[in-house]
Amino acid sequence: MPRLLIVADDLTQGNTIYTICKARGFAVDRVETRADVEDMLRSNPFECIVLDVMLADGAGEDILLSIRKRSDPTPIVILSEQTSARERARLLNAGADDFLSKPYDPDELFARIYNATRRQSLSPLPQINIRTLVVRPAERLVECHGERIGLSSREWAVFECLLNRRGHLVTRDRIETAVYDFGSDVESNTVEVYISRLRKKIGRDLIETTRGFGYSLVAE
Repeated sequence: MPRLLIVADDLTQGNTIYTICKARGFAVDRVETRADVEDMLRSNPFECIVLDVMLADGAGEDILLSIRKRSDPTPIVILSEQTSARERARLLNAGADDFLSKPYDPDELFARIYNATRRQSLSPLPQINIRTLVVRPAERLVECHGERIGLSSREWAVFECLLNRRGHLVTRDRIETAVYDFGSDVESNTVEVYISRLRKKIGRDLIETTRGFGYSLVAE
């Protein structure tokens, strides 16, 4: 199930977005401040962020810049009362994936969210280098010290889950979901089994454990 983060301190607006996206199959989290965003992003992967530029504790643009500064590719759809082409261009150049002026049509908002997540899934980086690893996601190819590593479909599902959030914690529940999505029964030790297999294949020092929470793939 795709996971969406709503960042808006307007209760009515936040509830509207929540209802729209929840009804259409998204798992939705909602926060109201910049501090809450940082806490949420440290512990959860999201397929999209809907970000209002006006927040009680600062500009949403600061959140946008912070996310992009750490090379987090999560799609971000901006909501703003500003309608000028200059404002739209400025935020898009700052790293937003889309921009919608308020008031907006709920169906159009969902379409923008859906398209942003779809573009992200269809446009993997051609090559990712992580220490001794070379990864080409489109080909599902992983090489270590120049040697190709064979990953099963389930191993790749778990590895891709970590790869898409490299440098950030991925919760155990999220990794379980990746295995569920593949159509496998998930037992109590399933995540640990696949993490152990990956470590043997790509190197133990590349996957870090946060005990009680989840795992992270080093960023570089």
